[in-house]
Amino acid sequence: MRGQQLNNANRVLLLESGYLREILKGWYFVSDPTAEQGDTTPFFANFWEYLARYLGERFGAGYCLTAEHSLLRHAQYTVIPKTVNVVLESNQSHVQELAFGHTVAMFPGRSTFPTAAQTVDIHGLRCMNIPLCLVNLPPRHFTAYGREVQIVMSQLQDPGALAALVNINRAGLARILSAYRQVNRGDFADAVLQQLAGLGIHLKTDETPFDATPVYALGQPGRSPLYARVRALWEQHREAVAACRPDGGLVDVSPADYLARVQAIRMEDAYHSLSIERYRVTPELIQKVAEEGWDPINDVADQKQMAAMAAKGYLDAFELVRDAAAQVYEHRTANPGLAAQLFATQHQAWYQKLFGPSVDAGILDVADLVGYRRHMVFLRGSLHSPPHYDYVLDGMDGLRECLAAETDAFVRAVLGHWLFGFVHPYMDGNGRTARFAMNVLLAVGGYPWTVIRVDNRDEYMRALESASVDDNLSVFASFIATQIVRAADAG
Repeated sequence: MRGQQLNNANRVLLLESGYLREILKGWYFVSDPTAEQGDTTPFFANFWEYLARYLGERFGAGYCLTAEHSLLRHAQYTVIPKTVNVVLESNQSHVQELAFGHTVAMFPGRSTFPTAAQTVDIHGLRCMNIPLCLVNLPPRHFTAYGREVQIVMSQLQDPGALAALVNINRAGLARILSAYRQVNRGDFADAVLQQLAGLGIHLKTDETPFDATPVYALGQPGRSPLYARVRALWEQHREAVAACRPDGGLVDVSPADYLARVQAIRMEDAYHSLSIERYRVTPELIQKVAEEGWDPINDVADQKQMAAMAAKGYLDAFELVRDAAAQVYEHRTANPGLAAQLFATQHQAWYQKLFGPSVDAGILDVADLVGYRRHMVFLRGSLHSPPHYDYVLDGMDGLRECLAAETDAFVRAVLGHWLFGFVHPYMDGNGRTARFAMNVLLAVGGYPWTVIRVDNRDEYMRALESASVDDNLSVFASFIATQIVRAADAG
């Protein structure tokens, strides 16, 4: 918001109390007064809304994101960029510094500024529409953001929309048609060329814009880009993850012994998984809850213990997940697809068990535990911003399909864990549910139940951040492999 929207006394009070922080002179974003001074979460949570307000108030309809940055918005790219490039209808040029080293760079668009029909509003930001965006992409973008280009290509269904831009950027049109050929969509390229041939226009479409093997995971008509993104990420990273598969780390025990081993570490698992999520639990508290010593119905003090409610929910959910993992382990040879099936049909029940005590205490409503999230959620200090809630269902459908198609247990567990957190289907409990899913998916490969210890929290979180922001899955896969071997050695 702009400072002029508040009187000076209120502005100063809100700044001093931490409810507002300055993003640039005269502009502010809503903050959390409990956040530390260097915490980037409030800034990232408000980033796109702020940018839309800032550009809209300064330039009205006289701005548009460049082709490169329009592409990232169309692709629902989840990483907050350090710089956002904008073209202006006016003859201005300016680089505006924001908070935490981020900037918005504005350039004059002059005669190439998009018409109203060539723009589209994406969550308040004016972007080039998909056809104009694709034909105006510079060659380097097919290398730097090849996956995002393919995701956006999959959304375009009308060949005429591209053919109509032949006089806007003929070289760019030839390049994008070559890209369609390179990803085995020569039929679409031919449909565009056929329309141009009637006008006596012929283009060469034999370039190879993508310098690496394309992903070829282009989604489906009617699906959001998140569906294509999940499938593309799986296809892109599965070989790198497979290369980190641990040597050894397997268990060879009877199904009954496997179940007994998992049951024996349930309180240890609860302590570490909850501690990773910053719950203030102790082994003694978890022991008390496990032995039914926690009585929130009759004991007022117990009613106020959020940590105890979290422990109760975790232990209740653990029983379901333990049984699923044991079932998968027992039938790992006869039915290797069972793990993916049980994840698809049971993960909602795991989540509901996690927060059942909060419903019993009246903190949450039953409706809060039905379906996926219906609000935005942000990760503290992360450049990765979970997808908009409107797209979560598509993302989860893509994940279920990838899990069902995968044949390598280690790959399935690592990518399943990461992509569950990447989609972030719930307002809370995503990390715990992801670790539950990982262990059910590991069981089919004969791997032990693996506890991610709170002692390794920082390494674990850095590995997840590297996967989501830097596109590097090797760090996370290697981390999980190490934890599997440790669990196997512990017996």
